This record gives sequence, C-alpha cells and structure tokens, in this order.
Amino acid sequence: MAKPQIHVIGMGLDGVAGLSATARSQLEAATCIAGSDRYLQLCSEHIDLSQVQTIPIAGDMEAWLQKVEACSGDSRIASDSRIASNSESLVILASGDPLFFGIGRLLQERFDPETLVFHPHVSSVQLAFSRLRLPWQSATVISVHGRMAENLDKPLQQGKSPIAILTDGTYTPSAIAKTILDLRPPVQYKIWVCSELGSPSEQVAGMFPEAAVEATFPQPNVVVLEAIATPNQRWGTPLLGIPDGDLHTFTDRPSLMTKQEVRVLSLAMLRLQPSQVVWDIGSGSGSIAVEIARLLPDARVYAIEKTTAGVDTIAKNRDRFHITNLEIVRGCAPEVLANLPVPHRIMVGGGGRQLPAILEAATNAIAPGGVLVGNFATIEAYSSAQTYLTEKNWQVQSIQANISRSVALKESTRFVPLNPVMILQGICPES
Repeated sequence: MAKPQIHVIGMGLDGVAGLSATARSQLEAATCIAGSDRYLQLCSEHIDLSQVQTIPIAGDMEAWLQKVEACSGDSRIASDSRIASNSESLVILASGDPLFFGIGRLLQERFDPETLVFHPHVSSVQLAFSRLRLPWQSATVISVHGRMAENLDKPLQQGKSPIAILTDGTYTPSAIAKTILDLRPPVQYKIWVCSELGSPSEQVAGMFPEAAVEATFPQPNVVVLEAIATPNQRWGTPLLGIPDGDLHTFTDRPSLMTKQEVRVLSLAMLRLQPSQVVWDIGSGSGSIAVEIARLLPDARVYAIEKTTAGVDTIAKNRDRFHITNLEIVRGCAPEVLANLPVPHRIMVGGGGRQLPAILEAATNAIAPGGVLVGNFATIEAYSSAQTYLTEKNWQVQSIQANISRSVALKESTRFVPLNPVMILQGICPES
C-alpha cells in the first residue's frame, strides 16, 4: 500500500498565479491547508478557504506542527476530532524553496521523508540576483532569519562577494550595514536591498553601508552585498592605519591582507625614520609597503613579491594612493635581494620554507643598528626566526597580537576576533 503524501508547496508573493500546474492542482484538491497568514491570504484570492480546513501559524510553532501532524493522520498525534484526518489532501504552504533555508528540514524531522512531496518556487535569493543581473554560482548565502548573526562574520572578514543574506525583523538591512562598518572587512561593499520580491510593490535599492544604517526598508527583504573597487572616502584616508576596505586585496584570498591594527603595530616596531631604505619581503597586497611609503615620502621602499597576483595588487594600491617612492620587485627571496640597496629597515611576512635563507640574506644585508620586523601566523615560523636572530646576538622582542573588533548585535555589543599574529622585532648590533 502506497504511503499517503503531504504536499509542501513553495510560494512567492505572486501567490497562486506563480505556482506550477502540478502544485496548483494539489492546492485546489486540498481539504487541509497549513501555512502563514500571508500565504493563506494569497490563496484566498483563488480558492474558497471556507470549504477547507486551514491551520494558520499563530506564533507557537510546536502547537502548529502538532495540528499539522493531526491533519496528516499521524496516529501519535491525531486526537483532536475537530481536525480532519485526510493525508492525501494535506498541503503545507512554505516560502520559496522549502528546502533552501526553509521549513523543509523541520518537516523532514517530524514526518516520514517518503511522505513529503516538495513543489519548490523560485527562491527570494534567485529573484534578488536576477533583479540585480548578478551571476550567483559562487555566492555565499546566509540566513539570519531566527538564527545567530555571527554566521555573517567570517564571510565578511574574508571579503567574500557576492553575499546574499535572508533577513528578519530584528537583523535588518540597517543592522547588517552597522555590522559591516564595525567589522571593517578587507573589501568595500555596496548593499543591495531587495524588498517584497515578486509582489506589485517590489523595490530594489542600492547604497553604501553608511547610508543603509539610517534607512528603513519594507519586509520581507533580501540583502545582497557586492564588493566594489571604490575606496571609502567618508572620512578620507588617515595618515596612519589605512582602513582595510580602502586597499585592493586578493580576489580569491582577501583575508591574507595584513589587517589595519597589525599594520599599525608592525610600523611602530619598525622604528621608522626619514630617508631610509626599507625592504618589505613577501609584500603580498603591499599594504605595509604602501603605509611606509605614505608616511615617509623621502624614503625608498621596495616591495618584494613572487606572485603575479601579488605584484598586480601592489601596483593597484600604489596607483590608488598616488605613491611615487615605492618600487615593486618581482621574484623569489632571497635571490632577488642581492641587487637591492642596503636597507635600514626590513619587514618580513611569512617566508615559508625559505624563511631561514631569507633571514640570513636580510641580516647580512641590513645596515648596523637596523631593525627587522616579522609577522608570523604559526608558532614554528616565529620560533625559527626568534632562534636565528637570538643566535646572531640581535636584540629581540616580540608581541602576540590577539585582536577583536566590536560589533553591534541587536541592543548589545559583541567582539569578533581576528586571526592571532606573532610580531617579532630584531635590532641589529651596531658593529
């Protein structure tokens, strides 16, 4: 004997008109329809709901599910004689695609999955990207609807783009904009708010986070974050500590850029002076080299980077800030260091397996009394550098930077940690 079926029909704000022929026929044949007041109202425009049993969601999800189970004919629950037990004509109305951040997973936990037949509608995320004409095969999709907002932190810190966010009445577009401003991600985002998609009152608005913080939008809505290349000029660029979002970074690995707070600490430990020669070995996006060149316009700064992506990114940052005293040196250290002028300051980022050879070349080249600073993400790399410089009789000092940024959460504040970094300073003996 075939198992009775429960039809879960995804709907949009276009109502019954937007359903497939199969879904519409199941809805018209139903004797029991369960769903939100919004979707029941949309159904009433085409179906006489007085002729069917309706189970609206009234806030208590558990009570609603028990009534749905009773209507389905589940023998464990069906004790309310007022609810018809006709599993072949039960329809549950859901939003968009029920299995995409929807009620589908919850229903699978409460019912035998083989009894559930899903009829998906186009999801609000699909509609949002189609309205924006943005490809979304590589999009990061997050729901904060009734969920923890912390799920958004990591994609923002990594500079993911595009990001689609299913919002709710608490975590609104303005709250998301506030989170972006608090976190200061490595890319600049434009916020697209797509409201009431599929309805006659549909709206699509695009703006920067600073404007979105003060704005209100109709519900329901989907937020799409798109990374753009335009720097944030709200306050202008500070003399020290360029905001992460004002710098170009790697499109595939934006989190590799040295964060603003770590840059400032590293610059302080370099003990910079005017007219110096500075090497930035393993420059990456060039964020530290750019900071030094801006601070010391009479210095000669050399950004050493082996990757094509890194060289291109450094060039973009150099051009963005109109820097003329920064030279990009493409190649692998330590080999490319041999023909560079004697440095007074050296910045080392990472180094990998070549770290010992890089340190040897750097310490042999640096001027007496010079300063070397290294940023290390692993204990092994830090330990190797610390041991090497100590054995060379350099003066060594270290900082472990465990930095968190405050982020507003509803009516309170939380801290979101950055990756910890070990910053090592070595001072060369005068003789």
